[in-house]
Amino acid sequence: MESSSPEAPQVQNQEKSIEEATSVTAVETTDLEREEPEDGEVLEKLKGDRIGETMYSERFVLTTILKLPQLEGTLAEDEDYEKDLCSLWDMTIEQDVVLFLLKHDVIELFVGISEASEDNRLVEILLGIVGNMCCVEETHRLLYENKGLVVSLCGFLSSSDTLVLVQLMRILTTILERSDDEEYCWFKVVREVEDITEKIAFILASTTNRELIEHTLETVHAMVNRFTEAEVDYAQLNEFYKMFAKSCLIEGLMEGFKQMFPETAADNQFEEDFLSNKDLKTIQKFLEIHENFIINANEVYEDQVDKIVYCVYRVLVPMSSEGCLIPLSKAHVRILVCINSIYSAIVYHFHAETFLAMLKIYTILAKEQEGLQNSAQQPMDEENDETDGEFEIQTALGEILETLYFMAEPMNSSTIANTLKVSSFNEETIQRLCLALKETMAGDPLLGRTCDLLLESAREAWTVEDKSRS
Repeated sequence: MESSSPEAPQVQNQEKSIEEATSVTAVETTDLEREEPEDGEVLEKLKGDRIGETMYSERFVLTTILKLPQLEGTLAEDEDYEKDLCSLWDMTIEQDVVLFLLKHDVIELFVGISEASEDNRLVEILLGIVGNMCCVEETHRLLYENKGLVVSLCGFLSSSDTLVLVQLMRILTTILERSDDEEYCWFKVVREVEDITEKIAFILASTTNRELIEHTLETVHAMVNRFTEAEVDYAQLNEFYKMFAKSCLIEGLMEGFKQMFPETAADNQFEEDFLSNKDLKTIQKFLEIHENFIINANEVYEDQVDKIVYCVYRVLVPMSSEGCLIPLSKAHVRILVCINSIYSAIVYHFHAETFLAMLKIYTILAKEQEGLQNSAQQPMDEENDETDGEFEIQTALGEILETLYFMAEPMNSSTIANTLKVSSFNEETIQRLCLALKETMAGDPLLGRTCDLLLESAREAWTVEDKSRS
């Protein structure tokens, strides 16, 4: 990465400050051994060297930092110093260590050295330390008051090193998700970063590293949430969508999704037949981004409808297995909410495989709900997890029914009949679906016509079919 190094006087002042602190607080181990003081005296000296309530040494931290501007060559050539920096990285999970570092203005030093360095391992470690420091609110304040530091950090979006980019995304996600909503307006900072959307889109579209895709997706998700909900400034919403609602970002998100969840050549399904909780949360964030954009910047999907529909279908395929769907989690429900919102926005679009997958999920959850309702009630004074589970299922069923309704409503009976013919359902399934729709969609002016359409499609599909199928 090409960038200018920090101004020499600033670095020199920081070095001088650290040198002075080192000379004042240092406790030499050799001095302790030579003087052989009483145990109480040793303890007091050690206390004088430790950082806050931790057992970490001020001297070690300051000495490690002081060596940074003097580093010659790469970290690979100085294994011991690399270990020291990694130890410092580990230490920054402690708030007292972070506050100690902030007192010595290390972030400016770290960013300046990172900008000037061609050693990706060094930059990764320094950005990793800054990322840990961002878990402390005082770091957010410093970065916000020195907005140029954030802009400089975003300069690493052009880096070709995966691990450097991962640490950068950690920094951005943390400050966006954890900063006080009223005190910080990060959009005013981010909009100063040149071509930020294009750079993020390029990362998503070009990398094959799953960890980087996940962290970049989290950053985009944090930006969407922060800039359209937390920092609610309606005068800036148009500016946000103008900056971020671009086809390159939508395409990058699609490509990143394909990399995270590759399909087999045989049947175009997920390679894995089970989605972990982490997978579900990743998919949830992916769909929440699209939900926001497709509702508020629909025009950017003019040429992307088929792609988002296909992504939805591929999410539903593994979810439509009982082993993946039950027990139903909040992530499952939120995914179904997003899918409903997406299909509400892309009206008059029917996808046969998605329709069948949603219908299968409906039958699984309806059966699960019936089982919960028939089970014995827990005593009122005991925790009843089934009550929460029933509420989640009821919410999910409502979203599924709406989605099926939106998909079927504009279609003709032949289209739906041809879809049902290749399924494992029977006419009774559609009859139960229509009864549920009449409860969920009560009051909709097209409800009667749509239910008649579904029943007609079922009769047409199974006029000569074996109705004993489950």
